[in-house]
Amino acid sequence: MRRLALFALLIVPAFASGQNRANFPWWNSPVTQDLGLSAEQSQKIHEIVRSYRDRLLDARNGALKAEGELEDVLNSPKVDQGQAKKVIDRVASARANSSHVFLEMSLKLRGVLTLDQWRQLVRRWDEMQRKKPTDTQVEP
Repeated sequence: MRRLALFALLIVPAFASGQNRANFPWWNSPVTQDLGLSAEQSQKIHEIVRSYRDRLLDARNGALKAEGELEDVLNSPKVDQGQAKKVIDRVASARANSSHVFLEMSLKLRGVLTLDQWRQLVRRWDEMQRKKPTDTQVEP
């Protein structure tokens, strides 16, 4: 049981913090300078991000809250499988909602970029991921 709780404590945060291409917050990074954005593009990007800020925060906080509940369940002396399954379902749903909101915003942001800018952005993200150390290894 302790191994399950330890495993969950190590894996849950890793999945929660792991970013896929859709979750790359490029508009807050030096990448924007390399894309050659026009003033109009920069303005539209900031407007879109601002319009989604509250929804993004609410979705992320919902996922964090559900993950906290899961951590509590897994750290209890005796894990109730039924309760754990319900909490796991809430975590999955909250993460899906968070991804949905981010992807919806990303689609709008993509509409502001040219195809070449988009491709450059994808290449940069892939480069950053290759350089990123993997610190989520768990021993059996």
